[in-house]
Amino acid sequence: MTGIGARDAARRAALARLLREDAEAADGIPRHAGGPAPLSFPQARLWFHQRYDPESPAYHSARAFRLTGPLDVPALEGAFRSLIACHDVLRTALADTADGPRQILHPHVPFELERAPALDGDPGAALRALSRRPFDLTRAPPLRAVLSEADPAGRRVLLVVMHHIAVDAWSTARLFRDLAQAYRAALADPARIGQPLPAPRLRFVDFAAWQRARFDGAAGSAAIARGRRYLGDAVPALDLPLDHPRQPLANRPGGRVDFTLPADLAGAVAAFCRSQACPPFVALLAAWQVLLARLSGQTDFAVGVPNAARTRPELQDLVGFLVNTQVYRVRLDPRGSFRDLCARLRGEAMAFLAEDDVPFERLVAETGIARDAATTPVFQAAFNFRPSRDATPLDLAGVAAARIDVDVASAKFDVALDVAADGTGIDCQLEYDAGLIADATARHWRDGFLTLLRALVAAPDRPLHAASTLTASDRAVIGSANATARAYPDGAGDVLAAFAGHLAQDPDAPAVTDARTSLTRAGLDARATAIARRLARAGARPER
Repeated sequence: MTGIGARDAARRAALARLLREDAEAADGIPRHAGGPAPLSFPQARLWFHQRYDPESPAYHSARAFRLTGPLDVPALEGAFRSLIACHDVLRTALADTADGPRQILHPHVPFELERAPALDGDPGAALRALSRRPFDLTRAPPLRAVLSEADPAGRRVLLVVMHHIAVDAWSTARLFRDLAQAYRAALADPARIGQPLPAPRLRFVDFAAWQRARFDGAAGSAAIARGRRYLGDAVPALDLPLDHPRQPLANRPGGRVDFTLPADLAGAVAAFCRSQACPPFVALLAAWQVLLARLSGQTDFAVGVPNAARTRPELQDLVGFLVNTQVYRVRLDPRGSFRDLCARLRGEAMAFLAEDDVPFERLVAETGIARDAATTPVFQAAFNFRPSRDATPLDLAGVAAARIDVDVASAKFDVALDVAADGTGIDCQLEYDAGLIADATARHWRDGFLTLLRALVAAPDRPLHAASTLTASDRAVIGSANATARAYPDGAGDVLAAFAGHLAQDPDAPAVTDARTSLTRAGLDARATAIARRLARAGARPER
């Protein structure tokens, strides 16, 4: 299919999806009848992960703030209670039953702020340790908040940790807005401390039950079938050059390299995207695919891309883990151009828009893709794009809250590129499994990505294989390694005479050795002479 034809087909598919959603929205998502509810498909994947590796913090969401100003601690604790009372997913425990894993919704759950000593100076190590503490998902809430004592300057640190089985980045913003609202209400009227906020009409258990019913039906099966046709049954694993042997997936240590695209490169990416009428997501995903192909030597593999999956209007304010994973099958033609690759990815992205809520978990379950205890299924590398770096503010009345970066140091995949492009710059995080990839290697891959991206946008019509990932330091190393030139006397006869002299000095000395055999100088001369005679008999001459 041509690029134009693919784009037209994608537009038609997206329009059909919107029309279908309009029809479905008229009925809305029904209320779950009561009792234990099934887990949503993404929840089921995280539940399996947590049961397999209960100590892993890979799916912990941590936010920390340094608070300056008069903080009303009872009001803050009450605000958290209000938050939990408002959102059902925070009052939900999970349990294995005869019918499979189920959500148990409790009308009330206890909550107390945890206390910690004052965290002055750089609190990074202490916050990381607190963030990595495991959750017991069989008990609610899947949330904890730690408040430090005041330091000598009167500042406190607030750490909020939630398990992703209950929240995603989208709903985290809603939670912090509600927390601020409940705190203001408690300050205004202490009698309202801990009182619930107005509850949303839609609960997460309603969504989970509806999603299960939808994708167990005929329409869901058809969508799964379309995804299977695109993905195929045999997706090659991405074989990156690793520094350490692969181990089972339990508790993968994580590393991270933060970097920002130079202003001129970010401007070049923006200019290319304008000329192609494609979003930065497409261009940066394309460059990431090309880099992975170079590192692995493969042209066929898959990359996972998370999607908010909140196109229905009633899901906009729902608190819960709705993120779906879309899998891009990478089939690169090294002779093709970057412009062609971006056009293809733009069409695929538009097609995915029409199927953005097809559960990745169902897709994997219904394919014949082999599982391996040491790798994630289907894809080993991920790409995440957001319009701005996640900097969810905390607006506590009368208190200044400065965000503190918290890295839980745990990896979900072998490698992932997280990109934030807000129109003024492009900010990136290269996340990697530190049990497989050394820090120096990750930094080298970062440099290679920047070099490659610059080459691709500068000459988008050149073949992909012509774009280099070699940095200036790489070229210096190669130049040094290849600095083997030596001066010899002019004339081929002199070289042959020098070889004959070495041969005469010690004809039995080893000349060439490999794993199977060894040749002496005399043996090498005999072999070379025999080959020369055969070439001469075949008509070989100088320059011929």
